[in-house]
Amino acid sequence: MIREADALTPDNRFDVRTVRTSHAPTLSGRREIVKILHGLAP
Repeated sequence: MIREADALTPDNRFDVRTVRTSHAPTLSGRREIVKILHGLAP
């Protein structure tokens, strides 16, 4: 789906990040998610 969406909107591509955790992340997984979100903040 992401590939198709990127093809339709090449000037607004997805930025995919992978966090190796389950749907209920451990503390280290949460820290990684917070780092990603913090990096997206303006």
